[in-house]
Amino acid sequence: MLDDFELSVSILLSYPSKHKSVTLGNTLKPKAVKSEPVFNIYSSDITPTRTSKSNITYTIVLTDPDATSRSEPVKAQMCHWIATNITLPSLSMDVRKALSPLLFDAKSEGSDILDLMRYFPPAPPPKTGYHRYVFALLAPADEDVISKNLKKPKDRPHWGYGKIGAGVREWAEENDLVPVGKTLLYPLVVTLIKMTLIVIRSQLLLFSKQETIS
Repeated sequence: MLDDFELSVSILLSYPSKHKSVTLGNTLKPKAVKSEPVFNIYSSDITPTRTSKSNITYTIVLTDPDATSRSEPVKAQMCHWIATNITLPSLSMDVRKALSPLLFDAKSEGSDILDLMRYFPPAPPPKTGYHRYVFALLAPADEDVISKNLKKPKDRPHWGYGKIGAGVREWAEENDLVPVGKTLLYPLVVTLIKMTLIVIRSQLLLFSKQETIS
């Protein structure tokens, strides 16, 4: 789906409607993830200048590589969310580092975020077992490109490509985007009694500008 890449910056996701944060090993019921999450992006000591530029438009996506089930992923990947027009406040890198490691706060700075694909809450069909849900943060492949006019996927299953397993990688390539970070929600368990969401800690990871999706 996406290649592994080196830890560079981090992201904290939360579902404010239920006051639930996405942290290592916590459990969330499906009703807690019905509305789209908010998120903060944080820098680190090794955050590169490219990642923290204020004039680049970033895009966050959510995909399910296990639709309809991990044993029979006939609808994978399933597109659950594409939100774009994420831009950092206009501050110099020196000022940004002096003030806070926080690069972006969706609650206070997310009024311009646009949903290219509206949020479709994680809700695996009954008896389909564990599902993985992956958030990825994307940026233009050319670091000198300020923003992109993105093409909306034709459909949610297979991200409209009509091929099992197709999704984020193909859509990013088509729109000249590269991943600069990702986070994993794992797993969403469906039983006859209840559904449980186990979440692994959110992390953003960096690709160098020479690397592309393959």
